[in-house]
Parts: sequence; structure tokens; C-alpha cells
Amino acid sequence: MRLLKAHISFLFIMALSAGTSAQLASKLNTTTETPPDFYVKVKQFGEFIDRFNYLSDWKGDRITQEFASKMPRDSYILYLFNLEDERINSPTDSTYRMLCNEFVRSITDSVTPQKVSLFSGQVVARAQTSIVCNGSTQTVILTLVPEVLADRSAKWVIANVEGDNLLPRSDSLAVHFIAPNSHETNFINLRKLNGTVNPLYFFSLQMQDATNYFLSEIARKNISIRHVEKVTYLISFPHWVVTVENFERNTMNSGWLISDLSKISR
Repeated sequence: MRLLKAHISFLFIMALSAGTSAQLASKLNTTTETPPDFYVKVKQFGEFIDRFNYLSDWKGDRITQEFASKMPRDSYILYLFNLEDERINSPTDSTYRMLCNEFVRSITDSVTPQKVSLFSGQVVARAQTSIVCNGSTQTVILTLVPEVLADRSAKWVIANVEGDNLLPRSDSLAVHFIAPNSHETNFINLRKLNGTVNPLYFFSLQMQDATNYFLSEIARKNISIRHVEKVTYLISFPHWVVTVENFERNTMNSGWLISDLSKISR
């Protein structure tokens, strides 16, 4: 297989990619019975990052000069796209292919190359999650972001919750409130919070959103997590947002791949 040069069009590379199983197998130089598609498949999101950053080859080993001479970074990144996307394969509309080309050129620019840094605020995870809320099963979206602590350790934290019907029920009896003249009694009736059925009644309407309701009902054990149905990652670059999803299929182009690409003005 010829070396894939940066100036080769994205469409041509996609055409080559459709029939490269044998060529990729030879590039992998496998000496075991492990099938080549196992190596090429992006099995974990961390593996996606390492390949995108041009740190590891298909086997997980460090990129060598020999590998780089056969597969430069711009060509390598192309294999991280979902090549079964109809927008890539469209014979009549090249808009998305051109957008992908432009993105790859910007990421692999020799002067200002771009990489993914997991704990820099660049990556956001959206977990589509099945929950039981007050006896009813529903799906919510939990947005998670990495948070770096003072000791430089890190953890994932929930930054936002989205879901239908995740709002506090109205106080139909109008008894859970802080009276308008409470300032005359030094807000002594704040003690109502001790026995309230829902503390959100006492907070501003601006806080009575899905996230705070979710937090309140979790604390009251009215919400339980069943399982995560799907995870999507959003990665931000200057002027770009990349969406990464997991494609489970028996092809080399599978696993964690770029499913969408957006160019932004800022």
C-alpha cells in the first residue's frame, strides 16, 4: 500500500480504506493468530486518545520511526473516523469530507499541532443513563467532566443532568415556603428545612431544574441508577468540536470513533 501523503484527498483515502484489510495486516506485521481487526479496533476511549495524539500504534506500542514513515499522523487520524458514515461515502455531496479534511489539516499542522488532554477541560462525557425515579423507569443524560484537585489527583464529576419530568412537583398546599415577612423574625422559619419533603421548595425557581431535582431525589432515595446505556464524548479544539462514540461491529473500523465534527466560530 502506498504511503498516504497529506495532500491526498480524503475521498481517495476513504476509497483505499474500504479495502485495506490485507494491507493493514501486513503493516501490523503480526506473528500470532490474533486477527488484524482486533488490533485496529479502538477498544477503549483512552486508546482513542493515544492514537489521536500519535503516541501508540495499533498494537499499543509507542510510535516508531518505521511506523511513522509508513503511516504519518494525518493518515493515521483518518482511521479514527466512522468510515461507514453516509456523509463520508456520499457520491454527490462532499461537504462533510471537506470538513474532515480541513479538521485533519488543522490538527496535524506542523506549526501548531493539536492533541487531546483528558484533564484540561477539553473532554466532556455524556452518559445516557437508565434510572428509576419515584417508581418510574426513564432515561436521563448525565454530563460528566474531569475535575483536577489541589493535590493534582483527578476525578470525574457530574456537571449537569437532563431529563423529561425531572422537575420538583409543585407545592399544592403552599406550606413549604419562607414567608415574605421572615426578615422581621431573623428568618427563624429556616428551620422548616429540617422537616421538608423537598428542600427545593425553599430555593429560587432558577435552582429548581433537573440537576438539583436529581440531587434532591437521590438524597431522598427516590432515584436509583439502573445502568448506563450509552456514552458519548465531546472533545473541544480551537474552532472545532468532535463527537466520539463506540461502534460495535465486526470490522477493522470499529470501537471508539469520530461520529461527528462541527466547526465553531469561537
